[in-house]
Amino acid sequence: MTFTNPVAWYLLFLAVPIILFYILKIRLRQVPVSTVIFWQQVFEERRSRSFWRRLRHLISLILSLLFLFLLIGSVLNPVFVSQKTPARCVIIVDNSAGMNAVTDSRGTSRLDLVKNQLNRLLATNTIARQTAIITAGGTPQIIVGFTDHAGTLRRSIELIKPTDYATKLTAAAELAEQLIDSEEDSLIWIYTDGCVTDLADLTEKPNIKFFPVGSPADNIGVTKFQPRRSFGDTVGYEVLIEMVNFGTESVDAELELKLENKLVDVISCKLEPNQPQTKIAANIGAKGGLLQATLKLAAKPAAKQTAKPTVKPTAKPAENFVDVFPTDNIVVAFLPELSTQHVYVFGTENFFLRKVLQSQPNVELHFLSAIPDRVPDGGILVLHQTVPATIPAGKVLILDPRNSCDLFEVGEEIEVPMIAGEDSASPFLKFVHLTNLMITGSRKLTFLNRNTEILAETPETFPIYAYCDNILVLTADLTRSDLALRTAFPILVSQALLQFRGGGGELEKTYSTDEPVRLELKTTDKQITLISPSGFSQQFPVKSDTVSLGMLPECGVWTILGEVTEQIRIACNLSNISESNLRLAPETFYAQQHTQTSNYTNYILFQTAQPIWFWLTIIALLLCVTEWFLYQRRWID
Repeated sequence: MTFTNPVAWYLLFLAVPIILFYILKIRLRQVPVSTVIFWQQVFEERRSRSFWRRLRHLISLILSLLFLFLLIGSVLNPVFVSQKTPARCVIIVDNSAGMNAVTDSRGTSRLDLVKNQLNRLLATNTIARQTAIITAGGTPQIIVGFTDHAGTLRRSIELIKPTDYATKLTAAAELAEQLIDSEEDSLIWIYTDGCVTDLADLTEKPNIKFFPVGSPADNIGVTKFQPRRSFGDTVGYEVLIEMVNFGTESVDAELELKLENKLVDVISCKLEPNQPQTKIAANIGAKGGLLQATLKLAAKPAAKQTAKPTVKPTAKPAENFVDVFPTDNIVVAFLPELSTQHVYVFGTENFFLRKVLQSQPNVELHFLSAIPDRVPDGGILVLHQTVPATIPAGKVLILDPRNSCDLFEVGEEIEVPMIAGEDSASPFLKFVHLTNLMITGSRKLTFLNRNTEILAETPETFPIYAYCDNILVLTADLTRSDLALRTAFPILVSQALLQFRGGGGELEKTYSTDEPVRLELKTTDKQITLISPSGFSQQFPVKSDTVSLGMLPECGVWTILGEVTEQIRIACNLSNISESNLRLAPETFYAQQHTQTSNYTNYILFQTAQPIWFWLTIIALLLCVTEWFLYQRRWID
């Protein structure tokens, strides 16, 4: 026990006059009487009660001194050491994505539990002489600096909003230590669900006290969602999806894929506990737009009147599995829309060439009677055998050239047209190998431009397949050689159309909530408006055609608007295993929850109880009432 006002000990000197008044005897008055007969009888009675009279005086003295000591004790304001208020306390509130997990049927989240606990605590007492509050979701932020005003602290707690950030407890703890500046008798309180990988390092620090929130819970979620263009299809898409069951039993689930809110595919799967399962959804189609994947528990089929099964099902029934964290069940991405590719064909008619071009998806063929001076924008000119003296500007595919032009000179046929070398790194040769392939009818080509890339050549270094300045040349007689009958020919044409289209599998980037966003914008706007999926808007300045948005705190589709800038949409997903795994914290962390809760309850009861000086004052008042009662009953003088 310690005393907050030790100067009050000097008040003990007030006991001296009380004792002196007790010792001091009143001088008796001398009064003449006619006789002492009756007084002698009174003296005899008083003599028989002299001990009790002396005792009554002593009790009166003790009560007076006790009353003084109680008043002095009240002024001293004693407190127990365990009850002593810390100098400073930093409260770290974890408002990351995992704290949005539901804890009961009313929809109360883990963050709501933390805010309720802190509000109850601050409504009745002061945690420390100076208290600050920090959030640990994403980049740590100081919600309120050190203050002793309980109302300010309560209002600051209400300002803490749920986010989909990843937990940054270590960074928040370092910031808290900087705030307390190693001051003695200071504490750091952390309210979290413990779903972080660096929890063990923080629990070893003596000045950090954890308050576990929630309990281990089952959850299924999508941890990876990576769309890309299908390299086997010039306009198609395929999606790599990773799903994880963070529960303790296997469950049946379904993954719905929607493109612009239209159902594209449904993938059924059985998710085993803590075993990532990867699926690839192909043939998404050429239409671009918002691609959304939703993971949910499979609906239980209607019960049938059959005999009782002898084998116990391994999958957990959907009605017994409660997914308390739906944030990671929905992921989004944007697929760029591929416009129709116009292909202009001129030259000798060839059955195989026509069929290969017609088989290409999202392609519109135009057969020309004359060669244009310039290839239309976005189009491709295919020349078969007949080549003009000057090749038109634009993207051109030349097959089996028979006459020279400004790009190359055509010679005699190659005696041994077998391909001995190829540029396997070229995007024009993806998914195809031409080595050791005989290309009958190939002619010797001499390219006039030294920057020509030779994609395939014979042992004598005669080029068979070459590229130069948006012009692709393949010297092969489609009628005499068997190239047209091989799968290599349609693949070569598909890759040529794909590369001329300008797509090699690149997509608009999909961000995670743990990743800063920085965009390059070619705009004259000085600032842009960022609108969150929930409708919240914020202004950001544009500097040097670049805007830095930082980490996005919410999963879903974000929108960028400006006076000149066209609408830009950004896809943001959680994609964080630590936040999705609601069982990541060790059992020992949750085991201390009962101890911490008990200590927390005792702390509240101890802090919310009236101070000792209050009770001492009450006792002193009761003592006054008692002494008055005894005096009225003539038990004391």
